[in-house]
Amino acid sequence: MKRLLLYGLAFASICTIFTSCMPKDELVYTGPTVIEFKNHLLSRVTAKQPAGVTANAVLSRTASVNTRGTDTIYVQLVGPQRAAATEVGFSVVGTSTAVAGTHYNFRPVGSTKVTIPANSSVGYLLVDMIPGSVTGTATFPLVLTLTGNGDTFPSENYKTFTLTLRN
Repeated sequence: MKRLLLYGLAFASICTIFTSCMPKDELVYTGPTVIEFKNHLLSRVTAKQPAGVTANAVLSRTASVNTRGTDTIYVQLVGPQRAAATEVGFSVVGTSTAVAGTHYNFRPVGSTKVTIPANSSVGYLLVDMIPGSVTGTATFPLVLTLTGNGDTFPSENYKTFTLTLRN
């Protein structure tokens, strides 16, 4: 019994020594400031999705034009927040089959920029869907890519987002 207690204390002491000597992880991002798309609905379970959202992935979402109304896509600043608002550009990729004015409109209409407010890390790209513009089982992908601005560039891994519009 004493031997078992001695082994237990020795094991606990060794574990304590080794874990207390580990260096503390630095959790501060030190790379270049970049912008990226972020799917804020990704971690929600299916039952908790907003009305009209039927599928989610890291950089894509499927939404119904008849029940969703407006979809919000997050544009995230990765790096230190800035004292002034940051305006970044985006464009619609040529492979998109969704048509502006027919299936959707950006808010404000015709906009190709997103503003990340001062002292914030997130800007919102608003897509107003046009009800009744998709019928049957047809789907229309809207593929967006961030273009950045003169001093903030898009993250290569997270610069493209696909919003698929369906009935």
